[in-house]
Amino acid sequence: MVEIDLKGRVALVTGASSGIGAETARVLARCGARVLATGRDETRLGATVAQIEADGGDALAVSADLCADAGLAKIVDAAAQFSERVDILALAAGHLDVSTFAETTGTALDHLLAVHVRAPFLLTQALLPRLSDGASVLFYSSTVAQAGFAPYAAYSAAKGAVEGLARSLAIELKPRVRVNIIAPGFTATTMLTDLYDGAPGLEEAIVARTPVGFLDGPESVAYLAAYLSSDFGRYIDGTRVTVDGGWVAQGWQAG
Repeated sequence: MVEIDLKGRVALVTGASSGIGAETARVLARCGARVLATGRDETRLGATVAQIEADGGDALAVSADLCADAGLAKIVDAAAQFSERVDILALAAGHLDVSTFAETTGTALDHLLAVHVRAPFLLTQALLPRLSDGASVLFYSSTVAQAGFAPYAAYSAAKGAVEGLARSLAIELKPRVRVNIIAPGFTATTMLTDLYDGAPGLEEAIVARTPVGFLDGPESVAYLAAYLSSDFGRYIDGTRVTVDGGWVAQGWQAG
């Protein structure tokens, strides 16, 4: 049986207190990596690390706000204490704002750009001296950067910027560091399921529009992160991998 082997590697995962980030932290640890898990919610972040440790993994929780310079510095300092290097940097922290273009405020736009662009830019920059030869940096985009989607103009703009940043870094940081983009589609995390009460039939509509015929949780995204960061992914660089059950490919056809 072929397994993804990350033993001996050190991973830093942002947004690890819930959703895709939490599952990514768990999966990387399950594959053998030591994980520095970061997030804003100290209680939920602690639960992620507790589960990793209960499964026999090695992890440390660092609660910090990525949008604050002090929070970024706290994470960088923790990384230095945790290990002399970082082999995997999974920038999974995210924030969703459901507002129409006309209703989106400058403050909301600034916050989206801070979470999705500024924070990963500055964190990667600060950790650059600690990234090992052959390190894997993963930026997280979305299918909204590939297909028009309302009312998410600001969120789509932020994710489009993430993709441009990641592709540029893949060239600038070559050959020492590989940089790739993971672009999830609809994923059954609280970011989506919290919308169900206000949108009856939303889940059914998503499933009907998804070629594979079901709505997946964060596991597929997390295992993709592990694959891209392993020796199996050594020839994958500067690209976007979409994890959406075929949603983007479905195009205009309703069925």
